[in-house]
Amino acid sequence: MALADANYQFIAIDIGAYGRTNDSKVFKSSAMGRRVYGNHFPFPAPQPLPGTTEPMLPFVIVAGEAYQMCSNLLKPYGQRNLSAEKIWYNYRLSRACRMVECTFGLLFSKWRIFMRPIQHLPDNVDKIVKACVILHNFLLTKDPLTTDVETEISTAQETQHTGPQATAEVNALRDSFSHYFSSPDGSLRWQE
Repeated sequence: MALADANYQFIAIDIGAYGRTNDSKVFKSSAMGRRVYGNHFPFPAPQPLPGTTEPMLPFVIVAGEAYQMCSNLLKPYGQRNLSAEKIWYNYRLSRACRMVECTFGLLFSKWRIFMRPIQHLPDNVDKIVKACVILHNFLLTKDPLTTDVETEISTAQETQHTGPQATAEVNALRDSFSHYFSSPDGSLRWQE
């Protein structure tokens, strides 16, 4: 389980769950997930979105529908009867999720050990994965990507599941991002 930024670098990882386990359950039970859901993860202070002065919105993690939303984790709207604004929000959220998928794609393509099951003791596997992640980030600081990585890496599509219901406050936060993505300040010029 990992969090990645817009520069294809990992900012947090949690290693040790089995691949067959549901991602949202793994996240909730991981140290990283407990810190996010418990409001103990070191997010930067809330800021206004680009081109605006208000409202101050928190930095967020983007995730699939299976995850439980909280004040720092947003997921897409359900797929039924969506307004154009919510469709654009879902599109922008999926673009952000592709950054994480591309980050994993870069890691796997750089380190051939991930091309097959790792035949080592579990403790050693954890150390190997951590070393690869650290080297991945280090190499990107020395030689940042200059091409459109999304067109170079094929990514697997994640199965969508319906997740738990969020609070009204968290839904309002998601709506704030949705309004921004459809506003003159946050829309893409080709969006209409």
